Amino acid sequence: MAPDETLDESTIDDMVGEAALQLWAAAQTDFDPFQLPSPEWPDTTVPVRDVDIAVDTGLEEDDVRASLARLDGVKVVVGREAGTVSVLRAIPQDTPL
Repeated sequence: MAPDETLDESTIDDMVGEAALQLWAAAQTDFDPFQLPSPEWPDTTVPVRDVDIAVDTGLEEDDVRASLARLDGVKVVVGREAGTVSVLRAIPQDTPL
């Protein structure tokens, strides 16, 4: 899908943040982050690739990557490896910045 010119960065960030959280939570096989308090989340988690977020949101991969860069350390922890940007961990909403 072509990027929608009416979407601003804030809207894109909201879309990417929500999709990243949902996909990241769904990818976890050893625990449910919606049921387990965040201090009890294990360090080993299943990452979610930027391309998967792009497919889920219908946004261009470059737009997703730019949004993940803005959200890194705020809503998600992002990792980069071999040209892939991945969400390594979600940051709980109750975490002080």
